[in-house]
Amino acid sequence: MASHSSDTHPATGWKAALRETLSAARDAIQRFPVTTLFLFLCAFVANLEILDNRSLLGWIISPARQDDLILSLAVAALASFPATLFAQAHRFQSGVGILLGLVAGLLAFAIIWPGFAFASGTTEWAFVLALAGFVPVAPFIGRGSSASFWLFGARLVFAGMLGLLALGLFGGGISAILASLSHLFGLPVSHDLYQHVWASIGLFIAPLFAMGQTPQDFETAPGDMEAGLMKRGMRALGDFAAVPILIVYAIILHLYAAKIVITWSLPDGQVGWLVLTYGFCIFAVLILTRPFMDTARAPTRFFVRFWPLLMPVPLVLLFYALAVRLNAYGVTVDRFLLGLFGVISAVLVLAQLLPRLRGDTRLVAALPVAALLLASFGPQGAISRSIDSQTERFLAIVDQKPVSPEAERDALSILRFLNGKGALDRVAPDTLEIDPDGDLNGGDRYRDVAEAWGLDPDMKHVRPEAPITFFGTEAAAHPIEGFDLLFVGVRPRSASEQPFSMKFLDGREVRISLSNNELSIAVGKAQAVRFKVSEETILSFRVQKTAPTTISLEAEGRRVMIVPSYLFAEVKPAVELQAIDGILLLRSADWP
Repeated sequence: MASHSSDTHPATGWKAALRETLSAARDAIQRFPVTTLFLFLCAFVANLEILDNRSLLGWIISPARQDDLILSLAVAALASFPATLFAQAHRFQSGVGILLGLVAGLLAFAIIWPGFAFASGTTEWAFVLALAGFVPVAPFIGRGSSASFWLFGARLVFAGMLGLLALGLFGGGISAILASLSHLFGLPVSHDLYQHVWASIGLFIAPLFAMGQTPQDFETAPGDMEAGLMKRGMRALGDFAAVPILIVYAIILHLYAAKIVITWSLPDGQVGWLVLTYGFCIFAVLILTRPFMDTARAPTRFFVRFWPLLMPVPLVLLFYALAVRLNAYGVTVDRFLLGLFGVISAVLVLAQLLPRLRGDTRLVAALPVAALLLASFGPQGAISRSIDSQTERFLAIVDQKPVSPEAERDALSILRFLNGKGALDRVAPDTLEIDPDGDLNGGDRYRDVAEAWGLDPDMKHVRPEAPITFFGTEAAAHPIEGFDLLFVGVRPRSASEQPFSMKFLDGREVRISLSNNELSIAVGKAQAVRFKVSEETILSFRVQKTAPTTISLEAEGRRVMIVPSYLFAEVKPAVELQAIDGILLLRSADWP
C-alpha cells in the first residue's frame, strides 16, 4: 500500500502559507498586545495625517503636533516591547506583563511628547537608542548568562532583518503592482495611496511580523552549530581583523598620550570621539566573542583576557581632553555624553576586579544602555545639565564689561542654544518680560534678550577654527581722511608669485603683493613699503557686526586705507591673510 505523503511532509500550499502567516500574526498580538496597540495607533494616526484636512485628526490635535504624536506613539511601542520581554523572561503572569508594557509605553510617551514640561529636556536620539538597546538586555536583567544573552541577541537581530525584508517585499511589491496598474492599464492611482501602503506596512505590518519572529526561549546557549559558525567567523573577523586593529588603535592612543606628557601639549579636539570609537569597538567585540572562548585563537583570547589593561590610558586621555574643553566652553550635550561614556567605561573596567562580574557581557551591554537612558531626559539629563552650564557661562560673559568681540560671539552662540531649548527665560534680564505662552523658538525673543544685554543679534556666527570669509555687500559711506588717490579693483593674493599691478597718475607702475600678513606696495622703481596687517584686524572680520568696514595701515610714516569687498584668511594652524579685494586709498604726498 502506498504511503501518504501528508503523513511525512508539512503542508506547503497557499492555504497552509496563509494559515501560518495569520497564526504568526496572532501569536505576536497575543504575546505583545500593548506594543501591538501602540503600533496600530501609530499607523492609524499616520494614515489620518496622509488624508490631510479630510481627516478628523485636526479636531483632536493641531497639525503642527501630528508628527510629534506619530513619533511619541512609535517610541511608546518601542518602550513597551522590552518591558514585556522582561516580564516573559521572569515568568510573570500575563496581566503583569501587560501592565509593565503599558506603564513603560505611557512613560516613554510622556517623556518624548513635546506637550509635557520636561520634554524640552529630552535628547530624542539618545532616548530612542537607549530604548532599542534595552530590547536584547531586558530579558537578562537579574537572570540568564552571557551565552544565552548572545544567542537571544543574535536571533533578535535575525528577526529584525526579517522585519526589514518584509517591509521591502510588501511595500515594494504592492507599490510595484499599483505602478503597473497605472502605467500599463491607465488606471488612476493616487500618490496618497502609496503613502498609505508604506505607512501601514512600515509602522504596523512589518514590526508585527518581526515581533512574531522574536525568540521565546531565554535560556538556550549557543550549541554546536552556532559555535562552529562562530569559530569560522572569528577567524576572519576577530582573529585577523577586529582584534589586531583594536590593538594597533590602542598603541596609537598610548603613544599620543605619551606625546602629551612629553611635550605638555593640549589634546586635539577630536580625541574624545576617537576614544569613544575605541571603547565602543572593544565592548562590541567582547559581546560577540566572549561566549566562544573555547574556540578562539590566541589574538582573541589575549584581547578578551587583557582588555581592561588597554582602557585606563585612553580614558585618562578622554577625561583630560574633556576637562580642557569644559573649562573653556562649559558643558554641552556632546561633552556630557562623552563624559558619561568615560565614567561607565571606568566602572566596567573596575567591575572586572570582581570575580562574579568578570567577563559578564550582560553587564557590558546593560550598563551603557541604562546610563544613556537616564542621560537622555529629565533634570539629570544631558540637555538640562548643558542648559545649567551654558546659563552660568552666559551670565559670566555679560557681567564683564566691556564684552570683547570674541566673548560676544560666544555669548550669542549660547543664546542661540538656550533659545532652541526654550530656556531664554533663564538669562533674560529682570527688566525684560518674556511671555511664557508664546513660541519658545521665536526669533524676536532671541533678539530682545540679546539687545537687552547689549549684544548684537546679527553678529555673524562661525566656528573658531573655521576660515574667515568676508563679503562687503552693503553700501556705505567712508571718510577719506586726507587720502587723494583711489585705486578700484585691487586684488592681491598671497599664493600668487606675481604682484598685482596698476598704474599711478604719472604712469608709474604700482605693484601690490600680499605675504605673511603684510601688504607690500611699491611705486615705480622705489623699494616696497610693507604694511603689517595685525592678527587682531584679521580676526575682527569673523565677528564684524556690519558688512562695511575699513582697514587702516601705517608704515615708514606713510598711511594707506583699504575698503574691502572680499577677504579670506585661514585661522589654523595660524592666522594668515590669503586674499583681499576692494578699494585702496593712498596719499600722493607719501609717494613722490
